[in-house]
Amino acid sequence: MESLALTEMTETLLDKYQYILGKHASNKKLSIENIVENIIKYYESITGCMPGNVYWLDKNGVAIGCNTNVLNMFGLHSLSEFKGLSFEDMGRIGNWTKAAELSFKNDTLEVVKSGKSKLNIEEPPIPHLDGRVIYFLTSRVPLYDQKGNVVGVVGISIDITELKNTQASLKKAKEQAETANQLKSEFIRNMEHDIRTPFGGIWGLANILYEQESDQTKKELLGDIANSAKELLDYCNSILDFSKVEAGTLPVLEKKFNLPELVNGVIAIEKPAIAIKHLQFEFEYDSALPTILLGDPYRLKRILINLISNSVKFTNDGHINFKVKLVKKTDSRRMIIRFIVEDSGIGMQQEKQNLIYEKFVRLTSSNQGIYKGLGLGLRVVKQFMDEMGGDIELNSALGKGTIFICTIPFKLPLIEDIPTELMESY
Repeated sequence: MESLALTEMTETLLDKYQYILGKHASNKKLSIENIVENIIKYYESITGCMPGNVYWLDKNGVAIGCNTNVLNMFGLHSLSEFKGLSFEDMGRIGNWTKAAELSFKNDTLEVVKSGKSKLNIEEPPIPHLDGRVIYFLTSRVPLYDQKGNVVGVVGISIDITELKNTQASLKKAKEQAETANQLKSEFIRNMEHDIRTPFGGIWGLANILYEQESDQTKKELLGDIANSAKELLDYCNSILDFSKVEAGTLPVLEKKFNLPELVNGVIAIEKPAIAIKHLQFEFEYDSALPTILLGDPYRLKRILINLISNSVKFTNDGHINFKVKLVKKTDSRRMIIRFIVEDSGIGMQQEKQNLIYEKFVRLTSSNQGIYKGLGLGLRVVKQFMDEMGGDIELNSALGKGTIFICTIPFKLPLIEDIPTELMESY
């Protein structure tokens, strides 16, 4: 009877064996021990070639098996050397820190106790046999018997050392970039006062002397000085505006400002350059416009200066017209105002009109030396227009001049916010 039961068991195991290893593996002469041993070796060979570190432990955290990667990490030559190792043994062989050893052991025993998996845990770094420091991302899952009892833990650890090194490099690069950005910001702050102020002084004095000089030769020289100082001042202003825009350090304002005062201030800045080039300048201001508005005077001023300065640069003879018009009053406190800058300058080709708002784009290359600039002014204009909720249009043709039309929404301040001396003009 016992012999019959053993025979049936052997045949059952042979069927399983044949199912797992294929028909060619069927051998009636194999003993039960041979069959079990071959099945175990078969699965161990599969596990051995799996990527990452794969290992399984009993419920006390003692090693039962692993793949080739684990053996290589410890410098072991066979699976039998790994079997039976405790975490203390592994820590000694692998030269782990005590903290790493306790972390691995506690996580394993927690899975055994709770019966719940711990997935994608970043492990403490440990040394590899080859001297590298390695990092792992580990998942541990409980191993159950047929009755549902936890009998061990299976661990799969993926080497993320390259990822960690990349992250460290990126962090270092970010810190270096932040340091460089701080230095740049410091330079910009110094430039805003230490460089722009003397350029403004030179330009202003040159204009005064130009107006007072009667000798034509000297007047032309003073005009050249004024133009050069104005170009340098424009460069500084463009760099400052662009740097603030790129850094996001220039918040959009909503404050009271005097519109005619701002517009006349822009004209006063640009008139000397217009006079030096002997251009005709016409200015139209809609009498229906209010004196005091709510908006961003800094952005509006920079937009108008950039546009008029741009027209002066690209107009060698003819005229520049500047118009400020009320488009409509949308409700009791909101109105749309249009600013138009028109010139009879060189104009531009149709295919270039879509590029002029890109940073560092210029109508002519720097080596031609005809029209100087950094290619930032119109980029700043477009950025400021977008931030103010406005719209900019361009009409131009090569040799026929250019028209920029800026339509910007503003608000009217409340009556009680308007100074008494401005009530009549309001």
